[in-house]
Amino acid sequence: MKTSTRLLAAAVLVVGSMAVAPARSSAAGAADDQPSATRAGTADDQLILAGDAASRQLIAFDPAVTDWNGTGAIRWTWKPTTGLGFSTAEVNGFNGGSDFKVRTSGRDGAQRLVVADGAGIATVATYPEGRRVWAKLLTGNLHSAELLPDDNIALAASDGGWVRVYASSQGADASAYGEYKLAAAHATLWDPSTSRLWVIGQDPVTAEHILTALAVVGTPAAPRLREDTTKRVVLPTPWGHDVTPYSYDTGKLWVTTNGGAYLYDKATKEFSSPGAANRVFVKAMSNQPSGQIVETMADSLKNPKGPCAAINGWCTDTVDLFGPDGKRTRKNAQFYKARVLNPYYGAVDQSRRGTVWDRTRAADGTWSSTVTQIDGNAGVARVAATASPDGVVHVFTLLPGSGIWYRQRAADGTWAASAVRIDANGDLVDVAAAALPNGTVHVLGLLPKSGIWHRERSAAGVWAASATKIDANVSITDVAAAALPNGTLNVFGVVPGSGVWHRDRSAAGVWAGSATQVDTNGAVSDLAAAGLADGTLQLFCMVPTSGLWHKERNAAKTWAGATKIDTNGETSVVAAAGWPGTALQVTMVAPGSGVYSRVRAADRTWPAAQRIDAEPDVLELYAVGRPDGVIHVGKVPELS
Repeated sequence: MKTSTRLLAAAVLVVGSMAVAPARSSAAGAADDQPSATRAGTADDQLILAGDAASRQLIAFDPAVTDWNGTGAIRWTWKPTTGLGFSTAEVNGFNGGSDFKVRTSGRDGAQRLVVADGAGIATVATYPEGRRVWAKLLTGNLHSAELLPDDNIALAASDGGWVRVYASSQGADASAYGEYKLAAAHATLWDPSTSRLWVIGQDPVTAEHILTALAVVGTPAAPRLREDTTKRVVLPTPWGHDVTPYSYDTGKLWVTTNGGAYLYDKATKEFSSPGAANRVFVKAMSNQPSGQIVETMADSLKNPKGPCAAINGWCTDTVDLFGPDGKRTRKNAQFYKARVLNPYYGAVDQSRRGTVWDRTRAADGTWSSTVTQIDGNAGVARVAATASPDGVVHVFTLLPGSGIWYRQRAADGTWAASAVRIDANGDLVDVAAAALPNGTVHVLGLLPKSGIWHRERSAAGVWAASATKIDANVSITDVAAAALPNGTLNVFGVVPGSGVWHRDRSAAGVWAGSATQVDTNGAVSDLAAAGLADGTLQLFCMVPTSGLWHKERNAAKTWAGATKIDTNGETSVVAAAGWPGTALQVTMVAPGSGVYSRVRAADRTWPAAQRIDAEPDVLELYAVGRPDGVIHVGKVPELS
């Protein structure tokens, strides 16, 4: 297993190695041996999970055991039963599995089994116990299943001609779904590095055989699907079958069709041959951390044909291995797919990251025609910025696994040559910043299962040696900050299902004893805040499927109701800036279209949004106003 190393100044970010599958519970009805993701012929190789229509069960095999007959190679088995919470109809809808994966829940960190079967059942179950979490009987010949980070399930139906995301996160029998029409849909693979769902099939209008990626928008309770057309490519040969991660590079995928098996480069959009593993009609393809490729191919299409050819046109009793070459055969088995039991979506589950670029709006309202790269580290996941009264712009970048790094732009316009790490906690997931009139700069970091932490930089430029927890709410998912002329520091946090909460620090440096709820919309996904010279606080809340909402608190500390200022329900990121007087600007990302800006007019109305950047896929923004009336907008483009 390769590791990935990224550098920022003196920092080194190392992406973790492959996780180990947990031990099996006897409730799954497996053999006595305990499953282990590292028990195989080569160190760190994993079990191979196969769906057997003959015994109507999933079987996890040890690839280091050459004889797959009997129970010696079996490490785990599963099939739905009424004892595991499935109905009789659901049990009858399972015929060995058309697709199956083990993933880690984004909600509770436990592992889940996702299964799709052409006989009708789609399910999410606990792993390794196999108990029903969600299930549904569906027509359309299900061919693929994937668990999304929000615990919803993505499914592909070849005869149904669709890819759907069901709201399985909302309950054991939740039925809401979003749909994308795709003829001969065969594969679903979530890509955390781009926040996209890879799918394969045939365009129902043009009849082209394509590999493309879908953006999952809306909310977990009401998901919707939109194609990211920048990811679309025509397949080198017709009729796609499988799309899986390549275990050495998050920028590549395994793709199989009727005409071949390929390694696909997401950046160049090129398909290359994996040598001897490039065969026709490969139904499933994956590779071990050691590099060995695992495939299944129908016996009816082999030369000579295998024994399963006498049963149907799609099954095989053999899993083929390449590099080193080998075979694992189970007599009388009917395998459609077999794949490496890998809990990761890719080589590693790396969130979206990129480099940082800055664009300015002059005091006369003119946007610069070019952008300036201010940080070339491709590992930046989050960014925040603020400006102090002396005109210095302070930019903070968050690198997962490394911490928070700080870079400044001097009043004369010179950017610092390198960043300085100010917080080494690599588990932080969000960052916000604000500067007070007294010259101090404040950074807020969000730590999962802990809360919001605060660190201060003195007017003399010295950072505090340690951070202080200022909010212990472990449910907060997003944080924003704003300063006011009276010296108060204001921090906002999003609590899913509850709304937006506010806590302030007085000019004397004393934090309020508790947070106050300022918005009750529990669907808010992203947040931005700004303080104006007139003492008002400005809050912007992004609500999926609805749009962008604005709230204002007057100088007397009374909050007005929320007003919708943008109706684009797919807008993904928001940043806000205030500058001298009552001027107020908000910046938004419209996925697939670019970055848009709205500047509030003197009569306090919001004119139409202006596109200031055509970058189609931006994952993070900052916005900050300087005392001289210049605005800086920063972006982190998604690289892959």
